[in-house]
Amino acid sequence: MSKILIVEDDRKIAQLESDYLESNGYETKIIEDGKKALSELKKNHYDLLLLDLMLPKMDGLEVCQQIREFSNVPIVML
Repeated sequence: MSKILIVEDDRKIAQLESDYLESNGYETKIIEDGKKALSELKKNHYDLLLLDLMLPKMDGLEVCQQIREFSNVPIVML
C-alpha cells in the first residue's frame, strides 16, 4: 500500500483529500505545518507528498527546498 503525506493547514481540505485517497486504497497521514512535515519525512518513508503552498511557520516552497536536501519523494504542490 502506498503512503501519502498530506501537509495542509485547512483541516477540512486535508480530511477531504485523505478520505478520497483512503477510499482508493492509499494510506495517509495529515500534518498541519511545514516544520512538522520535515521532521516526519526524516523519520518515515512516504511514496508521495501533497504539499500546500500557504502553511504556518514555514511556507510550502521553503519546505520543498529543504526536503530536496535529503529526499527525492515526489511532491504535488497545491
